[in-house]
Amino acid sequence: MIRMLTAITDQIDDPDAAAAEILEQLEPERNLLKNSVGLLACNYEFIDMGVLEVLEKALPFKIAGVTTLGNAAKGLYGQDYLSISVLTSDDVRFSSAVTGDLSLENLEQEMSGAFERAKSALGASPSFILAYPPLMPNLEAASFFRSIKKVCPDTPVFGTFSCDQTFNFQESRVIYGGKAYRESMVFILMEGEVHPRFFVTSIPERNMQKQRAIITESEGVILKQVNNMPLLDYLGGLGLTKDKTIEVSSTIPLMINYNDGTKPVAMAIYEITSEGYARCGGDVPVDATLALGMLDYESIMETAEATVSQFPEYQDINGILMYPCLSRSMLLGANGSDEMKKITGLLGDRVPYQICYAGGEICPTENTEGKLVNHIHNFTFIACVL
Repeated sequence: MIRMLTAITDQIDDPDAAAAEILEQLEPERNLLKNSVGLLACNYEFIDMGVLEVLEKALPFKIAGVTTLGNAAKGLYGQDYLSISVLTSDDVRFSSAVTGDLSLENLEQEMSGAFERAKSALGASPSFILAYPPLMPNLEAASFFRSIKKVCPDTPVFGTFSCDQTFNFQESRVIYGGKAYRESMVFILMEGEVHPRFFVTSIPERNMQKQRAIITESEGVILKQVNNMPLLDYLGGLGLTKDKTIEVSSTIPLMINYNDGTKPVAMAIYEITSEGYARCGGDVPVDATLALGMLDYESIMETAEATVSQFPEYQDINGILMYPCLSRSMLLGANGSDEMKKITGLLGDRVPYQICYAGGEICPTENTEGKLVNHIHNFTFIACVL
């Protein structure tokens, strides 16, 4: 069994005060079991002020995580916090490792090496994996996900890409062992009786296009043709283009059905290329079906509440990790923290939880045969119940 402890602080300017607040809330001397690991989410300014180094020295376990647009725990939420979830157990063991700097050429090799180091230290195959990749402008999220599927194909993986509050995510970093990395990824492996339950909500059914289309030409994340016509022609028929382009492509979710027995996955359009193709947040294979969706304030709040409503009875929950897509907060505009406010209000203090906005969401979904299939998502609220 895993127990989860949470703590949160807004002491950006005072590392010692931040560490003192975290220690006071966690009470590690009284609450830690035999094995522990810390999952950290924070505003990047905590890194610049040296808080990570102080926490690393103060806490008797390894800390890993990401910078984020916003996070929440213990009823507090916003962009200027550092939160930590400690997973602690007598019978579940944890092991972790960080890659070196990543590039397209060494991605799979570096990730495989980090995974094998963590697995070797664990002394057994993991039953569950947490993954924290960096958000890198020269490496597509789909490339990370393809490598994750090759490195650990049969194990459920849950995680988030890093992000931050800057316009182009220039301060986005991955955190490990008191240090911050711009181009490295962290694995956390768990071995033992871990039985995570996963919950995924994205676009309400009423906000999805009823007529489905077929992807007829693509290359990796590049969507070229739909229903045997150029993508922009197809979108133009739906009234979504102007002067042969999409003005707000990043706010239009694509619902991709991979025809693998799992539910459709929400995918973002990152840009329209000069050829009129769409560069998407994940792979868009030929013969997958596609439908357009729409997210607004009402549907974001609705799907956030729908996620929580799926959780089983609270007495059967030891902790909840929630990673909603950063695009959801951005689409809320001036009310960017309302989703976190809604969730913290619904959960109250009945169960430990941590919310962390994601630069890309990694979460398994169940197929029709009951098997978990790892997927990458956009625009989505994912949750892992322990």
